[in-house]
Amino acid sequence: MNPFEAHGIDHISVSQLNLWAAAPGIYVMERLLGYRAPVGAAAHRGTAVEAGVIAGLMGASLKEAIDTANAVFPERPALSSDPRRDKERDALAGMVKRGIELLGPWGKPDRTQVRKEWRMEGIAVPVLGFTDAEYDAHGLILDLKTTHALPNAIRTSHARQVASYVGAGSNMSGGVAYITSKKSAFYRLENASAHIAALTRMAHSLQNFLAI
Repeated sequence: MNPFEAHGIDHISVSQLNLWAAAPGIYVMERLLGYRAPVGAAAHRGTAVEAGVIAGLMGASLKEAIDTANAVFPERPALSSDPRRDKERDALAGMVKRGIELLGPWGKPDRTQVRKEWRMEGIAVPVLGFTDAEYDAHGLILDLKTTHALPNAIRTSHARQVASYVGAGSNMSGGVAYITSKKSAFYRLENASAHIAALTRMAHSLQNFLAI
């Protein structure tokens, strides 16, 4: 019997595996019992900035790109009581500008929001994810992350996400672009195989738990 199917799960994602590894109790609460925690304004900020940056990279003016981000953001947290909502809204314009400045010199992405499905050996369901942008000329799959504190290296959870795209059979390398309202940085993933191995162990751990 498929342990995932028994719980109504037809695929897994890196974010689910990260949650299982970091907080299995919360995974059970959210994924098996259906008690989902509300999505905070920071997550909606990320979605809005991504929409604005991609619009700018595809040819929209800076104003149009910022307008796109502002249009996406209110649609999502409108009913949220998150006290950070206004702070996140105020950061949108700066983040969109920084993102376009960082990635604009690379030219238009060849593809955006590309579905990636990866089958791990011995795991009954696929790992599913979506890349933010892909550049054939640079041989690069890009993940875009917004934050208020610029990290000096790829965060482990984000490295796993990008590594999963490589695990999906791509012959391209991966990297993460971090954007704040004032700064930005790009880091290329150097150790994809180690993160793929970690994800595989996490998936087997989850599958074994679900079988019980």
